[in-house]
Amino acid sequence: MRINRSARTRYFTVLGNEVLRDRRLSFTARGLLAYLLSLPDGAREDVRTLADKNPGLGRRGVSKALDELVEVGYYVRRTVRDEDSGQVRTETYLFDTPQAAGAAPLPAPAGPGEAEGGKAGTFPKGNKNPEEEPTHPVAAATNAEPPAGRAEGATPDGPTPAPVPADAGRGAALLSRLGCVEPKLALSVADALALAPLAARWLDAGVSELEARSLLTTGLPPVVHSARALLADRLVRKLPAPRTRQDAAAPATPLAECAECRDPLPRGQQTGICAVCAGATARVGEATPVLETVTDHVAALRSALRARPATAAVGA
Repeated sequence: MRINRSARTRYFTVLGNEVLRDRRLSFTARGLLAYLLSLPDGAREDVRTLADKNPGLGRRGVSKALDELVEVGYYVRRTVRDEDSGQVRTETYLFDTPQAAGAAPLPAPAGPGEAEGGKAGTFPKGNKNPEEEPTHPVAAATNAEPPAGRAEGATPDGPTPAPVPADAGRGAALLSRLGCVEPKLALSVADALALAPLAARWLDAGVSELEARSLLTTGLPPVVHSARALLADRLVRKLPAPRTRQDAAAPATPLAECAECRDPLPRGQQTGICAVCAGATARVGEATPVLETVTDHVAALRSALRARPATAAVGA
């Protein structure tokens, strides 16, 4: 068997031969491991999505192959508890070398939280009268008057945040419509709102939505792993120069006049004389001397042609 390999400089995955030749795994498990290792970090894949991409294998076959990877140590599942929300979720970790149990730097399994003091069914502490000062710390900080020496709206640790552009809503709408033109750039609502200030700078510069759509969707890579990161880079790097805006309701700029005859000059010419005064064209309503000259030449030619037979007869 002759094996041919192509030299690649991009879009390839480095994988050890001992992984592809691991006899503890079936060929299905090895192929599934190679596919998962080719994905970017943070990719979301589970039994359902993998089975949909390979209908011939099915969910049972995918689940069996994943169980082989878990047993050997290539695929590790851990249950963790979110510190903020307290919710329990399962996180998966993939390795290109088998991991022994407890050897991988993974978070500790979730356990029961510490019991808080208080009795069940007691009323919350604090005054809940809406007419009085709120007891919630966020609401109290919002309604409190700013201290002396600091402007209203300024943060305690820094200067006043930059104001949101007026076209932020239009910028978010522009970014949301990009997914209809180019599916690779489809954004979630949160991503569109996060990038809205950058898109608003384009609208403030006078760039039309058609032009912005062309600049943002042209020359995309074959695979876009993060539409938000790509658009954030292009919105900053490809920002065009500001366009000059003209109010549609403003009166039109009057045309400049010829320095000799005072007739309006063509649009775009600000000084000088018109074409009539320069002798390039004739004034409207006047006879054209060039046409008269042509008529005279035609009459002379006709006279010469009529007199030619008589002259030839006399010479004979």
